[in-house]
Amino acid sequence: MPKKGPDMEKIESIRKILKKNPRGLWIREISRKTGLDKSTVSIYLARYMQHEIEDTYPDVKGDMIKVVRLKRR
Repeated sequence: MPKKGPDMEKIESIRKILKKNPRGLWIREISRKTGLDKSTVSIYLARYMQHEIEDTYPDVKGDMIKVVRLKRR
């Protein structure tokens, strides 16, 4: 039977990486550093961590790139 609800180890893994990178990371970078699939990272950020993160779009060579970081308190 499939597990219901979030895996707290995955949330802690994502949170730990974001704490180490206060300027934020791309979802792909979070995925690489945690070993989680990009879609898993996206789902966890959107469903379970939406109140503790913020998206930014720094201007990098004219590209709009989404960067995720923990909200500043």
